[in-house]
Amino acid sequence: MKGRTKASRSPARLRLWTAGLIVALSLAALPARADLTDDVWKRGNDAYLRGDYAAAVAAYEQLDRQQVVSAELAFNLGNAYYRQGQLGRAIWCWERALAIDPDQEDARYNLVQARKLESTRVHDKIEGAEREPTWVRAVSQLGAASETWLFVGLYLAFFAALGLRLRARRQAAPDEESGHASAWTALAAILGVGAALSGLLLVGRVAMDRMPSGIVLSDQADVKEGADPNYKTSFQVHAGLRVRLLDRDQDWVRIRLANGLEGWVRAPSIGQL
Repeated sequence: MKGRTKASRSPARLRLWTAGLIVALSLAALPARADLTDDVWKRGNDAYLRGDYAAAVAAYEQLDRQQVVSAELAFNLGNAYYRQGQLGRAIWCWERALAIDPDQEDARYNLVQARKLESTRVHDKIEGAEREPTWVRAVSQLGAASETWLFVGLYLAFFAALGLRLRARRQAAPDEESGHASAWTALAAILGVGAALSGLLLVGRVAMDRMPSGIVLSDQADVKEGADPNYKTSFQVHAGLRVRLLDRDQDWVRIRLANGLEGWVRAPSIGQL
């Protein structure tokens, strides 16, 4: 089938109350790929609206397995997982939605509220486990495309300001400094600093993209000293925790927490971003 299909949007935002938790559950429009049928998307939306979340998950997962890259699909799948009580998978999907589209405010809202809920469930917290380095938090504020355009815009504006400064100086008297030239000099300095900082964001983006990350999907997962169930359990991680993925050995992945702790967990317990 060719063309685009859209899911119907309910007139009011759906919200889920759980012990004071309000999570936005609006169904967003999803542009389907040409090789997918309207029926799969519609079946998932209809199942969600009638409260059959297992069927909704099955339909959305069918689209997901066909590698549809869509923030709306990840968002809706996260909502369906959440309704099933699969908090880790919901957080994973909302993180994926934001990675595709940082402006997905509903996904960001849901993610913040879900992490607050998860923090009340886990009592054996690992100190510093969820604290990403400052540079990672800074880089994550914008998408790769936005950071690229920001750098290009500031870079070009910097040289444009330099050109206008030179023009203003040439038009001024030989023994005087033009007021316009001084203004262009100050603007060029500001733009130069901005271009340098945005360039650092791009460098940070490249570095971060080279360090794959994931989300803990299981409610609780044992972290072993080696890639085998017979190794000693070093500590445990819980649903929704973001980790760095360092290595893989068959059905095991080596992870690193934000506080530096490392260990091996079973691969199905981690959803890669």
